[in-house]
Amino acid sequence: MLFHQATSHQSQMKLSFQLIILIAFPFVVGLMVNGEKSSVPDGVRYTEYPEHLDGPYTGGFGEETCRSCHFDYDLNMDGGGLSVEGLSESYTPGEMIPVTVTVQSKYLEIGGFQMSARFEDGSRAGSFQWDGNELMFTPETDDNMQYIQHSESGTKPDSGRSVSWSFNWTAPEDGSTVIFNVAANAGNYDDSSFGDWIYVKEITLKSAGI
Repeated sequence: MLFHQATSHQSQMKLSFQLIILIAFPFVVGLMVNGEKSSVPDGVRYTEYPEHLDGPYTGGFGEETCRSCHFDYDLNMDGGGLSVEGLSESYTPGEMIPVTVTVQSKYLEIGGFQMSARFEDGSRAGSFQWDGNELMFTPETDDNMQYIQHSESGTKPDSGRSVSWSFNWTAPEDGSTVIFNVAANAGNYDDSSFGDWIYVKEITLKSAGI
């Protein structure tokens, strides 16, 4: 009798254990799959998907890049790119230079960028100006610095799979070397940190005649 009761109890425990496994298995697998996709790499800070950048993300002078939020892929992926027109190897002190920044990729549905111009000591070099409402200065930055970037209305593709922004940069008067840092996001427009390609570029200009 005691043996029969023990055997019956063991069978009930085995059946209960099997039911728990059947119920829990899909949930555990789901967590593992989502964890592989949404895990944040070491040293990368996750924030909610912004309408525009708040703070510096050019990748220059020790700054993070847009990849601090859009970390799904490596920087400068094949299949897309970042170009800057207007900034050649030198500048004339005080001149105004038209600049066009373009980001493109085969999956781009929306785009954004940020650019700075600094002397070698990290201080601001020259100034940016623009017309229209597709650009803005990045908020929550050093008041002595300028970071030009897309506005909320300046993220739509021009044509195909690219977005361009045009503005002016007025060169400093003292003729010192200037370093431009620019980062851009070729986004897939899913309002998340995933599936976006981040590109960065650094351009160094010297004063003409130096």
